[in-house]
Amino acid sequence: METATRPASGTNLYQPVLSWNRKGLSMLTGMSGIYHLALQWEYAFAVSGFKVFNLDCAIRFDPFVITEETRKRRIPPESLLENILVQRAFTPYQILDALKTISKNKTPDTIYFILAPCKQFFDGDVQEDEGRFLLDKMLLILENIHSLDIPILVIESMKYKHPTFQNFFPKLAAASSDLWELKIENQLSYLKVRKKFTPSIESSEKSVVV
Repeated sequence: METATRPASGTNLYQPVLSWNRKGLSMLTGMSGIYHLALQWEYAFAVSGFKVFNLDCAIRFDPFVITEETRKRRIPPESLLENILVQRAFTPYQILDALKTISKNKTPDTIYFILAPCKQFFDGDVQEDEGRFLLDKMLLILENIHSLDIPILVIESMKYKHPTFQNFFPKLAAASSDLWELKIENQLSYLKVRKKFTPSIESSEKSVVV
């Protein structure tokens, strides 16, 4: 299923966090702008009472994006930022260990953001065969997290041309229940829904404020 909505304003860019069932693995991708948008989503979750955990794999977390959102809405940033945690991981093994910890320690009302996880696996310090093997291990852990209904969002760029990434990305997309692509044309941003999970009658207790 693919649909595209070209918004007159940035409001519709929040639609995924409003409609997401917050169960399992979903992904935001695109050529640019995805990390900025992901942090705006984090603001929306945090201001709605959720805790947000970031596994930042390539220094993509920028707290100033979130504080800018608080200034727009005249919300004190300090208390909001207390609900947004960041853990850095700069090697494939650190990323795998952090994901295993997430899978074993489900925390209520917590949304997990995984920022740019793939790049480290085809870095120059990692042999190509090893990188492919470790990426497949990461996918298995993410699939396990998905099976546990832990709400996790992978934020990953589409721009990498490395053959290891080109081979792995379709697997990651297939494992995601929801997949959104951020597109920017003529300085206008819109989201293309590449996959959409069909929710059951049950609804989540908390709603998201934007």
